[in-house]
Amino acid sequence: MEAEPNKGDAIVKFQSLIRYALAAFSAFLLGSCGGGGAEQRPIDTGVFSVNPPTATFYAGVMATLTIAGGTPPFQMTSSEPGLLSVPLSTRARTIDVVPNQPGVVDAGLPPEALQVRTVNIVARDAAGNTATAIIQVAQNFLTGYGVFVGNTTCAAGVICLGGETTLFFDSTFNGNLQAGHQFRLERVRGPFQFIDPLNSNNQVDSVIVTADHEGKFTAVIRVATGLPAQVILIKVTDLATGAYTFRTLTVSTAPATGNLTAIPSTITLTGPDPTICGNGNVDVLVFDGRPPYTATCPNPAVFVENPTSGSNPGRFTFSISTPSTGGCLTAVPCVITDSTGARTTVTITTEVGPAPPAPTPPPALDVAPAAVDLTCGSTSAVTVVGGTGSYQVNSTHPRVVATVSGNTISITRLTGDTAAGGFPFATTGTVTVTDGSSIATVDLTTVPGFCGP
Repeated sequence: MEAEPNKGDAIVKFQSLIRYALAAFSAFLLGSCGGGGAEQRPIDTGVFSVNPPTATFYAGVMATLTIAGGTPPFQMTSSEPGLLSVPLSTRARTIDVVPNQPGVVDAGLPPEALQVRTVNIVARDAAGNTATAIIQVAQNFLTGYGVFVGNTTCAAGVICLGGETTLFFDSTFNGNLQAGHQFRLERVRGPFQFIDPLNSNNQVDSVIVTADHEGKFTAVIRVATGLPAQVILIKVTDLATGAYTFRTLTVSTAPATGNLTAIPSTITLTGPDPTICGNGNVDVLVFDGRPPYTATCPNPAVFVENPTSGSNPGRFTFSISTPSTGGCLTAVPCVITDSTGARTTVTITTEVGPAPPAPTPPPALDVAPAAVDLTCGSTSAVTVVGGTGSYQVNSTHPRVVATVSGNTISITRLTGDTAAGGFPFATTGTVTVTDGSSIATVDLTTVPGFCGP
């Protein structure tokens, strides 16, 4: 037979349940109404710390501090509250901060080092524990630390009136090169516009560009002409974050070198003789510019028949005369400009002609052979060369005759001598030939003394 339950044990268990219920209800009342008891705080038994304990935060970029361990609330202080501010009191364990741009950096930093200002963040929990984070706030500039002048139609490294210039940017943000980011470039001040390659190369006041894989981007600007030198101002905005910065550049009054090419660029005209300067008309072509072209020649001795040319290449005709004041022209400049202000110079020189050459003296007069023997009725031929080519001959012998035809001298001993004629005649003689300025001689070494009929 089963034993009868113990009534005493049941009463004890019931009383225990009653006491447990009353204790739980009292605890509820104390927690909700105060009940005069102390505040119950959640306690984190981990090591109290502020994380990261050391780090570099970039100005203008949100960063997060995390509190681990300790008992809230937490009291916080910053050694540079104007640079990196934190809440004075918080129960949160994550705190978002945005550092300002440091105007003063730590002493002793080399120029090539990242320019930072060190800030100490101290946190104290409800139990009096402290933790410190050392944060370096780095200077941060959108588009790096400069803008660089690249290719230009002006002198190297110069932005000039009327010129086109390429500007290079390094899109550094948060200390990193931002590949693929889009940026908006805006003209804030200055006589220039951007060239938009995505819109038929039109000139615009703002343009959107995309950084390449190296985080770099370029823009081309075109500057107006006819204005004084001045500073231009460009606004650069990162479209992803809205962060922006300004860059200033100086426009020089020096005109665009322009790379205009004039053919010919140097003109020299020579007169016909030493008394006359060169003169005449010369056509000049101009390449590599933007029409219309204009030619200006300040010297009145150079007249430009068409001072403006709308063709490309430009074409001009220079009419060059002798100055009314006398003398010739020496490197007289004529300036050719295009519509952008690019220019080139054509120089003009005239000079008198050379003196006529001195006459070449004729070759010496000569005969060959220089001596002949004659017989009665015979004719000997002698060749004459040199001199002027116009010859005359004469014989010293009364019965010897000489004639010349071209370069040949014919010498003949006549016949038909008579005693009355002076018999006997000389047995030698001479034939001379002259061109009017010099004489050559043919010796008659043997001449018959008598040649009868």
